[in-house]
Amino acid sequence: MPATKPPGLHFVVSTDIGKPDPNLRKFIRSHVMQGKNRGKTHPHRARKRKGVQDASPNSPSHPESDASLLPVIALSQFGSAVSGISFPDGVEPREVEVVLRFSPIAKRVLFALESCILFERRAEDWVAPLVADAAFLHTMIFMAQYYFDTVVPGHSRSPQLSQKALPHFLRTVKLLRDRFDHGDDQARLSFPTAAAIMGLAGHAHMTGDSKSARNHISGLSKIARLKGGVAAMRCNTKLFVDILRADLGIALHSGGKPVFFNDAQFPEPFLPYPDLAPLLNLQTPARWYPTRHSLASHLASPDASLAQAWRALSEFSAVINFAADSGQLITTDHLLDTMGSAMYRLLDMQGGFAAGSSDEVVRLGLLAFASSTFLQWKYLGGSYAHLSAALREALARVTVLQLPPKVVVWLVMVGAASVFGEADDGWLRPMLLLNIRLCDVCSWSEMRDMLDSLMWIGMLYDKAGKRLYDSIVS
Repeated sequence: MPATKPPGLHFVVSTDIGKPDPNLRKFIRSHVMQGKNRGKTHPHRARKRKGVQDASPNSPSHPESDASLLPVIALSQFGSAVSGISFPDGVEPREVEVVLRFSPIAKRVLFALESCILFERRAEDWVAPLVADAAFLHTMIFMAQYYFDTVVPGHSRSPQLSQKALPHFLRTVKLLRDRFDHGDDQARLSFPTAAAIMGLAGHAHMTGDSKSARNHISGLSKIARLKGGVAAMRCNTKLFVDILRADLGIALHSGGKPVFFNDAQFPEPFLPYPDLAPLLNLQTPARWYPTRHSLASHLASPDASLAQAWRALSEFSAVINFAADSGQLITTDHLLDTMGSAMYRLLDMQGGFAAGSSDEVVRLGLLAFASSTFLQWKYLGGSYAHLSAALREALARVTVLQLPPKVVVWLVMVGAASVFGEADDGWLRPMLLLNIRLCDVCSWSEMRDMLDSLMWIGMLYDKAGKRLYDSIVS
C-alpha cells in the first residue's frame, strides 16, 4: 500500500502577503476555474466521452500538436487580470503576460496524460506565488518566454535565450544566490525556491548543459533532505513530480544515475508501488484480470523485481485507458507513485542483467514506455540519447529463441513511439514486419489487441502506431 500523503500545505514564501487583495483573488479565481467541470476523479463513475480513443501523438490533444492548434487568447484578457496587481522586484504587469499565455497550455504541453489527471491547487500553488516571490516570478517568465521562443514549431531551436528571456534568467540566478548567501532557512527551503531551481535545471538540460542540470538537481535533493525528506516534498505533489521528472530525464539522456533515492550518505527508500486495485476493479472483469498484468504471462522466468515494475506500469496503463474512455480523472499522487516507484527501480537495475538478456531488453523497453508516458522532454525537443542507444543495441541482440515475437513487436513499437527516430527505420521496420508475420497479425485491430494485452495507452500511441503498422504491411 502506498504511504499516506502528509496534510497539504501552502507555499512557504519569504514575503508575507497576508490576505490577498481583491485583484489578486480575482486573478487566482480565474485560473482556478480553468479546466473545471471536465471530469471526476476515481472511483466515481462518469459518462463516457466520445473520441478519446482517437487522441494520439499527432492529435490536437497531444503535446506534439501543431502550434496553430494551441489556444489563442486575447492579450486584453491578461491586462484586465493583472493590471491592478503589484508584482515584486519592479516587474511590470505586461512582463507577466507571457506567463499567462503559457498557463492554459502548460499542462497539455508538459503532461502527455493531462486530460486524465486532476491537478489540485494549481492556481493557489503556481499563480499566487507570482506576487510573493521574485525569484519564482522571474523563473516563470523566462521559462514561458523560452517555450514560445524555441519550442513552439517554426521557431529557432537555439540554446541562446532571447533578449526578452535573458534578463529574467539572470535575475533569477542573482536572487537565488542572494537568498542562499543572506536569506533565512524559511526562504532557502521554500517551495518557490525549489521551483525556481527546478526551472534552472530544466533549462540547463534543454540547452545541453548536463553538468549544471545535475548540480541543480543535487541542490534540490539537499533542500528535500533539509525539509525532512520525500515525505515533506509531497506537501506539494505537483512540484515534486516535476523535480523527479527532471532528475529522471537527465539520467535517461546521460546514462548516469539519478540524484534522488541514490544518496549513500543519506539513504531514502524508493517510493512504494501504488495499490491500483480499487481503480482496476471499476472495470469489467473482461477488461481486467490479475494475470493480464503479469510479465510471467509473456516471458519465461523473469526477474522478480523486473516483474514488479512491469505489473505497476501495466496496471497504470489500464487505469489510464479506463479513465480516458470513461471521462474520469486520477490524482497526481497516482501519477507520482507509479512513475517514482517504477522508474527509479528500473534505473537502479542497470548493470544487474547480462547484456543481450531478455530481462535487460525488457528493462530498457519499460524505461522507454515510461519515458513517453511520464516525462516531457521529447515533446520539448529533447532526447534520451543513452536510453535510445542502449535499447537499439539490446534489440540488435534479440533472437526468436529469447523472446516471443509479440514481445519483440511491443518493444519495437514502444521504441518507435518514444526514443527512436527516422534514422532507425533501416533496421526497425524489417524487424517489426518479421515479428508481425510471426504473430499471424493480419490487421491493425488484431495488432492493437495484441499490444493492449501487454501494455499500451491508446490515447498516446494509437494514431502513430497505426500509421507505422499501415506503412509496414501495405
